[in-house]
Amino acid sequence: MADKYSIDEILSEYSNKYKTNNRPEADKPDDFDISFEKSREARTAPVIPDIPMENADEKNEDIAKAVSAAEDKAETVIKSDATSDAKADGFLLAEDLLLKNDTPVDEEIAMMTARKISRLSSHGGRRRRDDELSPEPVRRTSLKDMKLGLEGKIIPQSQYLTDPDEEEDTAESESMDEYDRRSAALERHRKSKVDSFVLDSMDEDDGVEHSKAKKISYGQNEFENYDEAPKVLNDIMQIKSNLFLRLCVLLFTGLSSLLITIANDLELPVIKIFDRSVSPSAFLFSNTIMGLLALGVSYSVMTAGLKNMFLRKPDNDSIAAVGIFVSVIAGIATLFEPDSIRDGYYHVYVSAAIVGLIFNTLGKMMTVQRTEKNFRYIAGDFDRYAVKSVDGSTAVNLGRGAVPVNANMAAMRKTGFVEDFIKNSYAPDVSDRFAKYSAPMILIAGFITGLLSFICDKHASSSVEKIYVALAAFSGTVTMCSSLSLILAVNLPISKATNKYLQYSSVILGYSAVEEYSDTNSVMVDAAQLFPKDSVDLINLKLLSTEPLDECILLASSLVFRSDSVLKNSFYKILKGKLDMLYPVESYIYEDERGLSGWIDNKRVLLGTRQHMEDHSIDGLPPASKEAEYGKGNVILYLSISGVICTMFVLKVTPSMSVTKWMQALEREGVVTVVRNVDGFLTEEFLECLFDLDRGSVKMLPFRYHKEYENEVDYNERESSPMMCSGSFPSFAMLITGVKRIKSAAQLGIAIQAGSVALGAAICLISMLLGTFAQITPTLIIVYHLVFAGIMLAMLGSKKV
Repeated sequence: MADKYSIDEILSEYSNKYKTNNRPEADKPDDFDISFEKSREARTAPVIPDIPMENADEKNEDIAKAVSAAEDKAETVIKSDATSDAKADGFLLAEDLLLKNDTPVDEEIAMMTARKISRLSSHGGRRRRDDELSPEPVRRTSLKDMKLGLEGKIIPQSQYLTDPDEEEDTAESESMDEYDRRSAALERHRKSKVDSFVLDSMDEDDGVEHSKAKKISYGQNEFENYDEAPKVLNDIMQIKSNLFLRLCVLLFTGLSSLLITIANDLELPVIKIFDRSVSPSAFLFSNTIMGLLALGVSYSVMTAGLKNMFLRKPDNDSIAAVGIFVSVIAGIATLFEPDSIRDGYYHVYVSAAIVGLIFNTLGKMMTVQRTEKNFRYIAGDFDRYAVKSVDGSTAVNLGRGAVPVNANMAAMRKTGFVEDFIKNSYAPDVSDRFAKYSAPMILIAGFITGLLSFICDKHASSSVEKIYVALAAFSGTVTMCSSLSLILAVNLPISKATNKYLQYSSVILGYSAVEEYSDTNSVMVDAAQLFPKDSVDLINLKLLSTEPLDECILLASSLVFRSDSVLKNSFYKILKGKLDMLYPVESYIYEDERGLSGWIDNKRVLLGTRQHMEDHSIDGLPPASKEAEYGKGNVILYLSISGVICTMFVLKVTPSMSVTKWMQALEREGVVTVVRNVDGFLTEEFLECLFDLDRGSVKMLPFRYHKEYENEVDYNERESSPMMCSGSFPSFAMLITGVKRIKSAAQLGIAIQAGSVALGAAICLISMLLGTFAQITPTLIIVYHLVFAGIMLAMLGSKKV
């Protein structure tokens, strides 16, 4: 019976009831069973079963002693527990520990004790000490339940937060605490500021949009975003249709005037009304009317050409405009004295001037047609790489040792949009610059010939006829020297190149590309662009240590992909495209012509040539004879992990035929290829041997300049360039070599036209001095220009672009 009331059992019952030892249930105040209605002596005693009466007094005495000892023990436990709680939290006073079992319970003290116990339970039972861990995580359901320690840190309500419209809300918010009230006011203020900011921003954007002037180049809206593509294409097609209509009218007027003129010059059968000897007035009238029609349909050429002439900036339009204008003026003047033309000692050159307008229109149509093809391509969905020039000082550093001091280096930069499309497409070319100097000389030659006619011409009998002869001499000299096919000297090679380049995803917009890149003497590319897919293949590998093979492959792959090596395609096939398995590379460097060195997972990883391993004192390399046996003439690379040689990789490098072709083409044009490289086996000698190049045609970019390289080729959202490509090396090299060839072809065409101008001026002046200028008929002038146009076409056709 005594075991039921042992000290251990009593302590156990006390602990279960009051949860004194790390009890999570103590968080619930309801678990405390405290009653103050009865005194301690009045509490119900435990029920004791009946026992025999013998030795009852002795047993009762033993039981009483046991109960008394148990109560004393329990009271000691209560006092010690209360003392520890009081020391930890300061919630109990010293007087609270003086209660004894035989002391009568004071109701007021009992109530105070109950409140303190309740506060203790509301703080999670017995509070833990500073160095004691919580038995379970504390769960917070709201920021309001947390003590943020912001007392004195919240800015008091300012005047700018007060608004007249909020005065009615102030009375309602007085019932809230100060934090909630301030939060509500601040939220309303923020909302109003956001609303006003959005409205102001929208209004400002609208104003900027309205005030921003649309960019216009050569009378056409510039292409500024892809949403405008349909409109820009429509503008191009409209210009093309207008030029086609102009060409049709010019062909009609030109052929009509030409037939009448040729028939009269060669004395062929012709309708009598158009016979100069029978009806000179009808002959003059028909030619003049044709000239006026041609002049009217080409009014834009007339206005632009004459304007540029007066502004001392003549171009192709100026030469064509001066020719038709002078011829029509001479024809109109001759109408007042038609009989003077009957004898044929001077002529009206309207038909030759119209032929000049036809050539001018054909050249413009070639430009617009080229622009249309280029626009349909660049407005499509594909990767765009704009060709950009590298700054001179940067180019000298990047190509040090291989590129001359006057370095003209080109590189590719990936972009999302190419700006200034219309500007570069319609940019002036070398023929316009030639016209700038030739047009004044042509006018001077015509003026001199006209003055000489007053002295040298023997056919005019009156002063009026001398004026007509002078006008005819001026008009004939101008048309003779006008180099009617000048505009084709540039447009023919560019149009030919455009049709070719578009097949290889390359675009040259206009002659501005030739002017900017024709003097390029070096290009900057990445080694990966020289080795397209399957050019570098991993054909064998050999383990040289106990390191797991999969670990070796993963470490090597991580370093290869991080450094953008030419080995990416090979390891990509090994990994089956699962690049998520790769390790993060903490850092890496490339040792020129040696290999890569990086840190992966606190391991130093080397990937490079045999010399690279020897430079870092890596042991375990196979003998050179074994290396040659394993490699069989292929490239050997080694992988080292934490100073231990682990794997040998055998690589087969196969040059691409297209890359080889264009590497050699660049070499023939005197262009050095500067290569950014992170693979130790790719040296200048290796590439020159691989692509069959002369020594000095390839320059490897040192690792210290890789940052400058990245700055030159990094992605840019918008870029202005007259050339672009798909990013492949053949398309890039095609553009660089192409602009050099176009420049050569254009210069040849200009030289032919310069000879035409000089020879024509000489013929006119000599004929006038000899008094035989009347033999220079419109038919002769047309044949003269057609001959030079044929020579130019034949010469340009033989030029490769």
